[in-house]
Amino acid sequence: MGIRTEYSCSDCGFKYDDSSDIFWIDSEGKVHVGMLAVSSSQKASNSLASGGIYKYYCYNCKKFIYNFHISEKSPTISKEVIIQIIENMDDNTKIIDFDNKFQNCIVCGKDLDLKLEKAFALDIEGNFHVGDVDLNDFDDKPNDFSGKYYGYYCKDCSKQINKFVIHENNANLEDSLMKEILKDHTNDLTVFIDDSYDYCPDCGDELHVLGESSLCPHCRMGILGLDNQTFVD
Repeated sequence: MGIRTEYSCSDCGFKYDDSSDIFWIDSEGKVHVGMLAVSSSQKASNSLASGGIYKYYCYNCKKFIYNFHISEKSPTISKEVIIQIIENMDDNTKIIDFDNKFQNCIVCGKDLDLKLEKAFALDIEGNFHVGDVDLNDFDDKPNDFSGKYYGYYCKDCSKQINKFVIHENNANLEDSLMKEILKDHTNDLTVFIDDSYDYCPDCGDELHVLGESSLCPHCRMGILGLDNQTFVD
């Protein structure tokens, strides 16, 4: 189900519409964008690649930044081709990334299939835990940091690839310390990722998600208020 939300500025009346959009690349290499709904989801499921579009705003550059997050792709299309197709679709500034379940071998570069997916956490007493992702084992426990683990194996290199993605860092630990902790529980081929996009790729300033109570991007004086929200199936 898709959501379309309408906002307006309390001072200048500027109007801003937002929606939960997805995209897909068809068999001819054309990018389509549509609101998340049954019809668009069906088209996306039969495409070469698909995912969600997340919209950020840079107050310094005074423009929107579009994050294309690829969550599904056919083995017949490479990541490089997907990136090129999306980059060439228009002149908007884009962040293009792939879901954390996609991984290349860090030795030979070959695309790897996901073999194992788990949740992990380091609790406040220093104990490391691994559990079932679907059960959200650690959501109700106090942790220093937590996230998801993805396991891969490269047959060509005979290497285990362990990928840890940090989603919560409640103790505000330094990256270097988290890397050392993770390496204590795996091998030297640990891949550590913090999958957040906080900064503009053009100017380096902080990116913002516009919504209720956001500073108006037009007048920079008023705030955005919620006018209407529509659900589309």
